[in-house]
Amino acid sequence: MAGGAEAGGEVGAFCPVIAGPTAAGKTALVLQLAAEFPLEVISLDSRQIYRGLRIGTAQPSAAEQAACRHHLIDFLAPTETYSAQRFREDFAALWPAIAARGCLPLLVGGAGLYLRAAREGFFVLPQGSRARLAEVRRTIAALAEAEIDAELLRVDPAAAARLHPRDRYRRRRALEIYRLAGCSASDLAAAQRCAPVLGLEFPLVRLERATTDLDERIRARTEAMLAAGWIEETRGLLARHRPDCPGLRSLGYREIVRHLRGDLADGELVPAIARATRQYAKRQRTWFARLPAAAAGTPDDPTVLATLRQLVREGLSRLGPNGL
Repeated sequence: MAGGAEAGGEVGAFCPVIAGPTAAGKTALVLQLAAEFPLEVISLDSRQIYRGLRIGTAQPSAAEQAACRHHLIDFLAPTETYSAQRFREDFAALWPAIAARGCLPLLVGGAGLYLRAAREGFFVLPQGSRARLAEVRRTIAALAEAEIDAELLRVDPAAAARLHPRDRYRRRRALEIYRLAGCSASDLAAAQRCAPVLGLEFPLVRLERATTDLDERIRARTEAMLAAGWIEETRGLLARHRPDCPGLRSLGYREIVRHLRGDLADGELVPAIARATRQYAKRQRTWFARLPAAAAGTPDDPTVLATLRQLVREGLSRLGPNGL
């Protein structure tokens, strides 16, 4: 997707957000709303972006797309990386185009970092950082993982505690920022002035489910995806891409790659994917629980539905009779 300079939105305009852990039921809720209102979704998902990862990332089907158009899905090659900065740029281009069609853009998904990029923006690194970036990355790439962890714990203990041990990309990035700026990413973020993209408001509706209910939904969805051809989809991707490319490092694909290599037996595959997905869902719940929400509950909670309908009505009214 092409980025672009941020232009201002309408005064008082906003973009409702439906967020929550994977398998919580976000897509079904969106389709229910789309049957009542002119809506388009801007996906808040860090893996549905990849082209060809249709089954394993639960990209909306053709029928679901026909019922409600979705953006920022199925457009990036599995060999490419995507960033929160690029998401913000793409969002800044998409929101006015959707609003001009008289539709209300909704942000829907579970990528908390992307939501923060839209709501808050980014801190600014010192002048000259771009020129030093390649060299800093080379020096960090030469370090062992244990060395990176030890240095990050020393220079940015808040990031070391916040970032998951397996989130190697963001842990390296936090160290990279320290070496470029001379102070920690956590300190820079604390001093950052909030700058919402396009000047929009982002009222949040958070979907929640009981842990036992969500765990069962995760397992059932994993089994359904495998029955729908997830292994064959992965095998086809491996025929064209390296197994360690960014797309194939996505949740579930990692486990299927191990299975195809013979490292996971048939009976171990579903439990392995479900376990990794549960761990990811727990991190998502923790992230979104910190954010103020207009409503929180299950997708069929009357308060959740009533709040969303009110937000959509108000959002559409702020667009005016002909959009922006």
